[in-house]
Amino acid sequence: MKYIIANWKIKLAPVEEIRLAKKIIELAVDQGKVKVSINPSFLSLWSIAQILENTPFYVGAQNCFWVDNGAYTGEISPEHLKSVGCHYVLIGHSERRSNLGESSTMINKKIRCAIDNGLVPILCVGENDDERRSGSKDHIIRREIEMALQNVNIVGTQKLLIAYEPIWAIGTGQPATVQESVYMHKVIRQTLVDLLPDETAKNNAFILYGGSVDSANVSDFLRAESVDGVLVGTASVDYKQFAKILEIANNI
Repeated sequence: MKYIIANWKIKLAPVEEIRLAKKIIELAVDQGKVKVSINPSFLSLWSIAQILENTPFYVGAQNCFWVDNGAYTGEISPEHLKSVGCHYVLIGHSERRSNLGESSTMINKKIRCAIDNGLVPILCVGENDDERRSGSKDHIIRREIEMALQNVNIVGTQKLLIAYEPIWAIGTGQPATVQESVYMHKVIRQTLVDLLPDETAKNNAFILYGGSVDSANVSDFLRAESVDGVLVGTASVDYKQFAKILEIANNI
């Protein structure tokens, strides 16, 4: 099974997101091979959840809070996300870490609350260019995962996705090489083996690559050893590119 996660960020206006969702549901998805989540902006999430209902597509959120309800102005409740049909939620994206000061403690609380509400968290981790050049990326990634998963309990059929998104590759048009991604996915897999029960690490945790994924390189990533899917940014709001990505994924 390969995961295709479309992170639309705030690249489109709500009316454009709804229009794109209505086109995307006409695309074929081999449900035995591929799981696809569309993660729109919050302004159109509920409308798109209704559009995607009874289709092969799932709806996801780009963020959530760590409390279900209360006096938390401007935040998004995991419980409410679940109630409107949300299945996946991105947590700890580097853009939130750097622009909004989202800490490892906050990320950990979000993951635990998301899991408590039956959402599938997609934990985003990645090193910046300085960390890459200094040779410290293994330690950085391992530490991010360790802190994010403190006291996280994954049971039954609950899933955890980890998206390796090197910060230097996001939106730059310069993705990591397949060899780089495979190496880091092995580091992540070993970290999960060290942190989680054996069966959980083996059967419930999946590792994706993100960072300048498009229709030209997605086949290489999806065919790579240890890569369970991709997190797609800019290319996911381009209908032709995304259609090609799904076509390729269906045939891997």
